[in-house]
This record gives sequence, C-alpha cells and structure tokens, in this order.
Amino acid sequence: MSREVIITTGSRLHWGLLSLSPQVGREFGGIGLMIQEPQLKLSVTQSTGSTDTVKGSPGSITKIREALAAVRNECPQLYRDQFYDLVLHSEIPQHCGFGSGTQLSLAVAQALASMAEEPSLTSVELAQRVQRGARSALGIHGFTAGGFLVEGGKQSTDEISPLVVRADFPEDWQILLVTPTNRTGISGYIEADAIQQLGAMPLATTEKLCRLALMQLAPAVQTHDFEEFASGLTEFGHVVGEFFRPAQGGIFADPQMAELEKKLRSRGIRGIAQTSWGPTLSIICQDVEMVASLVRECGYGEFCELRTARPLNEGAQIQINQI
Repeated sequence: MSREVIITTGSRLHWGLLSLSPQVGREFGGIGLMIQEPQLKLSVTQSTGSTDTVKGSPGSITKIREALAAVRNECPQLYRDQFYDLVLHSEIPQHCGFGSGTQLSLAVAQALASMAEEPSLTSVELAQRVQRGARSALGIHGFTAGGFLVEGGKQSTDEISPLVVRADFPEDWQILLVTPTNRTGISGYIEADAIQQLGAMPLATTEKLCRLALMQLAPAVQTHDFEEFASGLTEFGHVVGEFFRPAQGGIFADPQMAELEKKLRSRGIRGIAQTSWGPTLSIICQDVEMVASLVRECGYGEFCELRTARPLNEGAQIQINQI
C-alpha cells in the first residue's frame, strides 16, 4: 500500500517588527497570531511517473515547485529520485498579509518528510529545508505551535529568530479581516528593498514596541484582558506604522484602510492593526458581527472582502492515509 499525506494549516497575522538595522542587539523580531482562516490544505501522494504533478493556482504552483527543489537540494539522498503528486485543495490568499508563502513551503517540507517517514522535524528544521526565515519567523514557529507569538529577532543573517513568547489566544476573542480587493501588499525583493531604504529604527521606537509586546499585549492575552490587549494593539500598530510611513505611504499601506481605522476608532473600536505590509486590516473584537456591520455601514463592504477568523491555538494537522 502507498500513503497519502494531508497537511492543514491556517494563516499568520504579523502586526509588526520590533527592530530594524540596530547598531547593537537583535534585528527584526515581531508579534503576531495564527488564525484558522484562511486555511491551507495540501495533499501529497507518490507519483507513478518520473516527474512531479502540482495542482493549484499559478502562483501557488510556482511556490510549491520552488519548495520541492529546495528540499531536494538540502536532502538529495532522500528525495532526489522521488516524485510526487501534490494537490492544493484550499489556499491562503497571496500578498494580503497572511504569510501564505511560509505556510505553503513548510506544508510541502512537512508532507515530504511524512511521506519518507522521517523522524519528527522542528519548525526551524523544516524552514531551513525550504529557505524561509530571512526576516520574520512568526509563521515558522506558528506552523507547529499556533497561538499568539513573540519572536526575539536575529543576531546573524543565517539564524532563524527564536520564539520567546507563545500563548493560547482567547477563543472568545474574534477576528475580522478587511482586505481591499483592488490592492496587494509587497513581498520578496520589493519588500527587501523597502526595508533597506528605511534605515535604522530609532532605539526609542524599539523600546516602546518591546514594552507594548512584553508588558501589555502578552500579559493581556494570558490574563484574558480584552480592553488592555485592544488598546495595546492599536498603539503598537500606530507606533510601528509611523516608522514604516516612508516605505508604505502612511501608517497603513492603503489610504482607504487608514480612513476606515479612523472611523472605527471614532466609534470606540480598538484592537486594530495592519498585518505585515497589508493591505489587510485585522480587528480583534468581542462582537465580530457588530464590527462587520459598522465596516459595511461606513461603505467599505463594496470594495473590500470581509472575513471572520478564529484563533488557531495548535500547530498544523498532519493526516496520513493508507491508499
């Protein structure tokens, strides 16, 4: 009998870096959250031919083939002469701030390891096989751990930033994702160029972001203090957004999302932050239907996709079927 491996994982919200180009200390770092939706589901079986077959959207097919090549390059003795049929049953939207590239690459690496019956690999080992973690490692750690995450930053270019805080996110806190349909976030070489042009983050900014992350947001998650978390996340988003203003044109990458944030704050809504380079705005709330109704009332339902999501407090699911 042969086997089928099915990997299911969620998306990653990245609310901002803690440091950039420091004279001393670690670089990057950051805070974020794994969520159940949008969801990725990948199935892999052994191919009967002498080539891989991949089914999915064009962009995802390219990333899957890149991940396959990277794994074979890292472990030629295990995978060089093995070929697979890979089917992407559900995908995480690309360039929206959901960390789709990392989750897809790690899913491929984990699926192949399970097909080869390798011993359990850590998320860092999986990431090294597919060359992820050049800057952020939130999605790497989130792939196997889920939850609310704080990473500590890199001391060297080849290091994967260590996880310093991981906590279950309260299940009764809901998440609304607002994504403009006419704009995408930046990534890859464009992202790297934008970061390089920003220069060093002021030490005072890093200190403020670290205080918010470690002395307000993380404790609020662990004590289920919604008001403390919501106010802290809004402040964190503004502080980090102000630093990235020259690269993205404002505190938020999309001017329409900036206007929406102002309108929601005027209605008393907090817990709002851009994820990664946007354009998606994430809103942590206790009544997601009420907040979604406000977003539509403000006129954003016509040109934005609204998604509701739940926290993902566990790692990727690995299902192995004998076929």
